[in-house]
Amino acid sequence: MTGSRVPYPWLSTTSALVVICWQFILLLPEVILPYRLPEQLTQEQTLLAAVAITLLLIVFDARRFVKAWSGYRAELKKHEKQIAELFDSRRELGTRVRTYSDHADKLKLFISDRLLEYIEYDEKFLHFKNIASEVRHNGVISYDRAQTALSKGAELCADRIDQHDLGQQFEEASESLLYLWDLLDIATTDNITLHVANRIYDSEEYYFQSMLNKEEASSFPYSPTFSMFSALRKALLPIVDSPQQLDKIEISNQAFNYIDDRFNLLVRHDCDMLGNQNHMVLLLENLLNNAVYYASQKASRNKYSRIGILLTQRQDQIELEVYNRGPIIKDEDRNRIFQLGYSSRRVRDHHGKGLGLYFVNEICKGFEGTVDFENVENQESGLSLRIEQLNGEVETHFIAVVEDNGKPLCQIAQSEVAAKRSLDWSFSSPISNIEVSSQASAEPQVINEIPGQDNFHCLDNSNALLPTWVLEINNRKRSSRMVFKPLDVRGVRFRVKLPTALSRLENQDVDTEV
Repeated sequence: MTGSRVPYPWLSTTSALVVICWQFILLLPEVILPYRLPEQLTQEQTLLAAVAITLLLIVFDARRFVKAWSGYRAELKKHEKQIAELFDSRRELGTRVRTYSDHADKLKLFISDRLLEYIEYDEKFLHFKNIASEVRHNGVISYDRAQTALSKGAELCADRIDQHDLGQQFEEASESLLYLWDLLDIATTDNITLHVANRIYDSEEYYFQSMLNKEEASSFPYSPTFSMFSALRKALLPIVDSPQQLDKIEISNQAFNYIDDRFNLLVRHDCDMLGNQNHMVLLLENLLNNAVYYASQKASRNKYSRIGILLTQRQDQIELEVYNRGPIIKDEDRNRIFQLGYSSRRVRDHHGKGLGLYFVNEICKGFEGTVDFENVENQESGLSLRIEQLNGEVETHFIAVVEDNGKPLCQIAQSEVAAKRSLDWSFSSPISNIEVSSQASAEPQVINEIPGQDNFHCLDNSNALLPTWVLEINNRKRSSRMVFKPLDVRGVRFRVKLPTALSRLENQDVDTEV
């Protein structure tokens, strides 16, 4: 690219040289002898005219020079700007190169760390698998002997009334030994999903035979079906506060509710499932242990919060929901939470093994079911409290539940007073009943049986497993006090969907007709 050129003042220079030479000849005419200048060139008027023309040419060249110099300076500044931009772009490019180089180094370091971690985990998993395989291989004879002895002991005790409890212990020990054996089978298999599915396919054949001829069911080597609630109860018994109470609950089609300090179990439906019950127990144990761990953390503990468990049936599927208070699962972890070796506890400086939810997912796939989760967040809502006292006075209060940095707060509706963690009222007479109407519930909740002279609390029953508020009432002889608290329900809810045994039979009939 060529720039502007500054023109040389040829015209004014040439004119000035001619005038100078002209003057020199006029002063020394002998220089050009024998020649002489024309008479017109020796006149003063001609000389003045020549000087005037020279001055005009000097002015013209000066103006042209100034104009050209201005263009040159402008173009020079333009080039300087382009050079500066070029250097800036080079510096920016160098910065990007260094940044990307740092990112690449960090990515390589991250990949190498994860690769080493997975390699180390795979080695540990294979080591564990080899140990389990060795134990299973060498323990066959010991297992058979122990199982035979326990079975005979249970049979002998069954004939004697005074040893009924001992016989029950023998049966429980036999079931525990069989569960341990099934765990070793799971630990040594190359494909957990296929291992579980094969047992279901075998059970499916026995189940169809039993439906055609029920007399043959007694000749089967094992029962092809099991109750979903029985598997859930077996997984819960070691960790609930009142195992005797839970163990006494009989399996039936009626809904029931079990509540203790840690669990809130609601069973609406129960049905038979195909396959090995111990596989389902392993699934439930891992899911419940995961919930217990996070619900027991200091930041998640609350005297009103429980691990919510719902067992119900929708259409041809049994559904199990397990809710626990605790940190939510990030979106970037959604596709990794069920991977082998991944554990969010390791991310939070805990020592997770990354096996629990992996087993849950693999066993679910073996049962031809699904497992998923959703994060539970606090929701803003509005409530009205109608409080009736023993003296006949009635008060109505409207409450707004708002969210502040994820935490629930409450305030009197349409009030300028800042929201707080709880609201309290004092009354001149004991409270006889309360009616709570909420935007989240179509029907109001009526609280009638309020004890006198005692501390009493009532939880939100719009969602039995996930109450969002609590009322604390203290009735005295001539006064009462009531406190309203919104509950922090942030946590995670896992949902497992599994086909029932009857649905497999119906699907098989449809396939046969087709």
